[in-house]
Amino acid sequence: MHKRQASALAQQRHAAPSPPSGAGPCEAELDQLFRDEAPRLARFFHRRLRGADDAPDLVQEAFARLASFMARETLRHPAPYLQRIARNLLFERTRRRARDEVAAHLPLDDGQEPAARAEQEDRIGASDVMRIYLQALDALPAKTRTVFLLHRVDELSYREISEQLGISIPTVQYHVARSLAHIDAALESE
Repeated sequence: MHKRQASALAQQRHAAPSPPSGAGPCEAELDQLFRDEAPRLARFFHRRLRGADDAPDLVQEAFARLASFMARETLRHPAPYLQRIARNLLFERTRRRARDEVAAHLPLDDGQEPAARAEQEDRIGASDVMRIYLQALDALPAKTRTVFLLHRVDELSYREISEQLGISIPTVQYHVARSLAHIDAALESE
């Protein structure tokens, strides 16, 4: 994360989300997208997090990531990309909580008390999301799953995946989009 974005996020941590700034030439487009999508995104996070107070922070983080991407790339339709970012943030949060939960059960050598455990409801929600995600991932065709994992886990660019697998960049984009749509449908159906 850029220093400027981190500073803006820190200042707005306890405030209602506001439109990101400093996005350069796409600032007006990003501002309008924020006005259109932020309330919907906040509702999405509130539903998924069952009322947790993290929704404004996640909305802000989603727009910060979108602004960062739009500074490098042109997006014809940024709203679906924003929705993808939101789902990824939710997944990252779930994965982080699951990792923290495991760490909370590990004994400490120095005799300290373990970190506070997450509420049971959060654990159940996190494990459900992870179970659905893994099932959806397993249900993907092998090539689509491989492309998705190379992009999301190994963090390879579309070009790198294209070169590694000997397929075109649009084909890589197709497989990533197909994966995300499949995973999203699985999460939405639950």
